[in-house]
Amino acid sequence: MARSRRKVVRRHPHWIEWTTGLLSTALVATMTGMILYHGLTAKDAAPELSITITAQRPTVQGFEVSFIVSNAGKKTAAGVPVTGRLLDGEKQEVETREVTIDYVPAQSQVEGALVFSADPGAYRLDIHASGYSDP
Repeated sequence: MARSRRKVVRRHPHWIEWTTGLLSTALVATMTGMILYHGLTAKDAAPELSITITAQRPTVQGFEVSFIVSNAGKKTAAGVPVTGRLLDGEKQEVETREVTIDYVPAQSQVEGALVFSADPGAYRLDIHASGYSDP
């Protein structure tokens, strides 16, 4: 039996392979560092919730007040109840509505709406986030 001899050719990697490998390594190291940094610095943080009214319009059910819940903090808030009250004067409450926003991620915004039977334009509207839970 005759043995066949194969020539083994050693090929050196192309410069594009080296560049791609180095860039990928740098990207993975940077992402890992960012995740670690955010994980270590956000432990004692709290959500910073604020509400901005974006629109008020009449609908078939009544009057819809659209809003945006913003979380400027480094921690996510879950189960955020948003309470809206229509006040006649300083303390006379005309109507109260509440909606729960399931999840407001850190440094992001979520849209929502409350529907009132009375016209919010005729009264003073007080809208605020009244709590949250840790997810």
